[in-house]
Amino acid sequence: MIIAGNGQMIHQNIKSDFPINIAHKEYHEPGPILKKHWHEELMVFYVEKGNALIHCNSEVTPIRAGDVAVINCNDLHYIENCCDHFIESWILLDVNFLRSHKDDICQTKYITPLLLNRIRFKSKIENDSELISQIQEVLRVYEQKRPGYELWIKAAFYRILVLLMNHTIPVTDEINYRQHHQLRPVLQYIDEHFDQKITLQSLAAMANLSPHHLCRLFKSITGMPPVAYVNHLRVNTAMVLLQEQHLPISEVALAVGFNDSNYFSRMFKKYKSISPTNVPKELTKQ
Repeated sequence: MIIAGNGQMIHQNIKSDFPINIAHKEYHEPGPILKKHWHEELMVFYVEKGNALIHCNSEVTPIRAGDVAVINCNDLHYIENCCDHFIESWILLDVNFLRSHKDDICQTKYITPLLLNRIRFKSKIENDSELISQIQEVLRVYEQKRPGYELWIKAAFYRILVLLMNHTIPVTDEINYRQHHQLRPVLQYIDEHFDQKITLQSLAAMANLSPHHLCRLFKSITGMPPVAYVNHLRVNTAMVLLQEQHLPISEVALAVGFNDSNYFSRMFKKYKSISPTNVPKELTKQ
């Protein structure tokens, strides 16, 4: 998989004739899993062990072992591992795969509204044994890949959608995806230039918005204003440098875009609740 400059995740191993990707992942260190991104596919994953946070649009949702989590199409999100051993299995589906060639009631009532984000599911689903059982069966069948497994999985996903319909959320406050696209060049620029001087005025110009309206839109989608988002990205990068490299704090501060090491230390402690001088080196990633 790759994450394009505009934040879109592109799964290169999704075949056009069978656009479903299924994976089992384990993580052994707390922290963000990938950077903030989005994808056109619907994602459903089952938490097998540990606990984490889903950062999705402007909401943060805690999840733990036994929960099913859903990322709706085009939602801007990332997962933050909160434990020493997090295990998840996920299914990524291009909903177009479930379309039919006729505008039957299934298409008009469910599939098309789902593609248009007029049907949205809860981020976290608890205590739904039937849904969990169906997801686990999909994982098992996909792993075995016996003859006809593609038919079985496609049929199973219709059943999964039926079960997910018990966990929809109102769309009276529907997200404006045109605004999402409007903000993506800004997110791309920040991700590529966070170590340089960034002004609110320049970001607003990229989105063709006033600084005030940019701040409102930015916070509604990412959950924080632009300046806080930049500092959050800088501090996360600084944490990695402090863990992996033996650099003076002043050099780390400059490397991530802070010209004042004292200000850097204050921001680092604000976001990480620890002084940069106290970051333990034993957390170095292998």
